[in-house]
Amino acid sequence: MPVPTATGDALPTPQLEGTARERREVRFDSSGVTLAGELDLPAGEGPAPLVFVIHHSGPAPRDAYGYLAELLLKEGYAVFRFDKRGTGLSEGDYGCCESDDALAAYRAAIRQAGVDRCNVFIVAQSIGTQYLAERFADYARAQPPRGVALLSNLLSADRIGGIAAPIHIVVSDSEPDVDAVSRSAAEAHQALTALESSYYVADHTEHTLFDIRLGTLDWSNPEWVRRYHQGAMQSLIDWLDRLRRVGPPCVPPVDPIQLHEARS
Repeated sequence: MPVPTATGDALPTPQLEGTARERREVRFDSSGVTLAGELDLPAGEGPAPLVFVIHHSGPAPRDAYGYLAELLLKEGYAVFRFDKRGTGLSEGDYGCCESDDALAAYRAAIRQAGVDRCNVFIVAQSIGTQYLAERFADYARAQPPRGVALLSNLLSADRIGGIAAPIHIVVSDSEPDVDAVSRSAAEAHQALTALESSYYVADHTEHTLFDIRLGTLDWSNPEWVRRYHQGAMQSLIDWLDRLRRVGPPCVPPVDPIQLHEARS
């Protein structure tokens, strides 16, 4: 059953039966407020590479990215999504502390059992790309990501160098200055960090990378989730797969909280 949000968007519950071995409810604290997230683990055994999602703007709960969970679990990735403050099962009032809340969610996600901490990827969209760039050092202290995907990127050449990780940019061809947030941004990042930087421009899409060839999107119609740009999503999956295969050797960090729980 689609769940309407405060904006009137219909958010269908993702269909993860047969692809998820577990859908785990996670509660975590952010500045004294209890927030809710969900870790979806793919079928199979052993730790799974993690994709952590940082939302676009607006009062978006976890199911705003249910379509991404559907796609990535089929490819063997675990996905962590969360309800923004004041949405879904998260407490508090919407409109506060989004950058802090995203970082708190990341710290909770990487501590979950079943996650391969040698293969943690961050997928940030729109305003989320700015939140990540502003706080990247904090994310890296918690767990350096193997790579960062910037969907609907808002970072131009003068702001992208702070992300000290390989990046993949995916933007719509409808952006006012496509080159500034795609090719130029990727080239600047590579020059500043000496790390791999790539980009993909999705044709015939709106800002959040949904296909508008058949007309404008009706966000109150739950079928909008089926109109993601297939080329854009495939470029994301191909990039994740490649980094996962060729990344440098990694020794998983020991989380003191997990270690204490294991000994208890």
